[in-house]
Formats: sequence, structure tokens, C-alpha cells
Amino acid sequence: MVADVGAGTGKLTGALLERGLRVEAVEPDVRMLDVLRRVHPRARTHNAGAEEIPLGDTSVDAVLAADAWHWFPFEQAVAQTRRVLRPGGWLGLVWSMAAPIEPWEKELAAVDPSYAPPPEEGADDEGPFPAEETETATFRWVWRTTPGDWCSYLETLSVFVLMPARERGERLRRAHALVSGACRAAGSATAPVHHQAVCVRWRPGCP
Repeated sequence: MVADVGAGTGKLTGALLERGLRVEAVEPDVRMLDVLRRVHPRARTHNAGAEEIPLGDTSVDAVLAADAWHWFPFEQAVAQTRRVLRPGGWLGLVWSMAAPIEPWEKELAAVDPSYAPPPEEGADDEGPFPAEETETATFRWVWRTTPGDWCSYLETLSVFVLMPARERGERLRRAHALVSGACRAAGSATAPVHHQAVCVRWRPGCP
């Protein structure tokens, strides 16, 4: 059993369920949690934050967070993670972000107001956890997407879920136009959008 903390609208939750895992989805925003419940009814859901995970002591094998850990109050989140993890369990964090190369990709990335350029490889960053307890990895990948699939993805992001409807519509139309233009230029039904995933796994030692 795993906990998806800061689960948002359930992008990671869905991937975990597909792997046959039991998922406890923890999300403080009820609007996003409503979306998650509708899309992933098999997940157990909790309207709560990382500072007070509503699960029992030593109850999960892993605590996971996708594009969310930086929002959590660090000390409380670490204490709660230690509390709910079973012996040998671990915390897994991932930040997946656009890593645009072509000019149109940079315009597309800017459609998402939460976008920030990925860190340069080799950047000096010791991280928040003891080095001897931590593993890190960076993966580059390419999503070949249609205009419709890209817009559907944007609609799952918390910043789009929460923004005013008029602004959301304008940004989605801009994204659709950019991906459509790239598809036409390539003579293809899909366009390549470059990404980078930064992953961290922490196996807690003694507090």
C-alpha cells in the first residue's frame, strides 16, 4: 500500500492504480480531490495535507509525491512520512517538467503559469535529505502528443483547475494552436514535446 500525498487531480494516483497498487490519495484542496474521486474511484481519498497525513503509524510501504513536495511544510511532512512508513519503506519524489528545445515548445511551456525551467544538469544542489540515505536520477523523455491530448493534460493541472474559466479557455486555445502548428510543420498527427523528470528516493534512517 502506498500514499500519494498532494495527489491533486490524480495523475500519479492513476499510474499507481494501473500497477495494481492500493493507493491512499491525500489532497487538501476539495475541488481537486473531487476530480480525483471521479476519475479514480478505486483510490481511497483523504481531504488533508502532508503536515497531518490521516493514516496509521507504519501503515504504508511508500509515500509518494509528484510535483508537490515543494509546497509542503518540510519539517511536518518529514515527521509524518517517518510516522506512516513501515520499516524499510521510502519516500519517492518526482518533478516532471517540460524541457523545451524548439521555439514553439518554449511558447507552449509559457502557457502554463506554473512552469519553471528545469535545473541544469550538474547544478550544485545538496538536497534536503542526508546524502547517504538518498538516491537521485534525472530522465529525459519525449511526449509525442496531439493538440487535444496536450490540452486534456493541461486541464488536469491544479493551476488550470483553479484558474478562472475565461483565462483557462484562452490558455487552452493558445496551447491547441501551438501544438497544431507544430503538427502541420512536421506533417504529422503528433508533435514532440521534450520533458525532464527529476526523481528522488529517500530511505529514512534513525531520526
